[in-house]
Amino acid sequence: MTFKASMDALTADAKRWDDTAAMLQTAGGKCADMTLRAQDFSFLGGDTHEAYEAVREFMKGFLLDGERAASGAGNALIKVRNTYEGSDETAKQNLKEAWEWH
Repeated sequence: MTFKASMDALTADAKRWDDTAAMLQTAGGKCADMTLRAQDFSFLGGDTHEAYEAVREFMKGFLLDGERAASGAGNALIKVRNTYEGSDETAKQNLKEAWEWH
């Protein structure tokens, strides 16, 4: 795999992670908005409402944790790409300087 292909692959993978993070953030926001009142459960009562809220809060946290993790993965891939890219440029410059007459 060429250097350019490797850089393109890192960029594409980072975008996939960023897209996943955005989807999880949207889902977490929708989950946060799905609150219900105890009255909405009619005859089922407060216990059902409490159970619903516990599950909803868990799912909201789970989705938002996933968003943070996916975003972190995308950011890490970009840092790796930038590090390799910087290393490549430094190596090119060092090679150029080694062959130049002073």
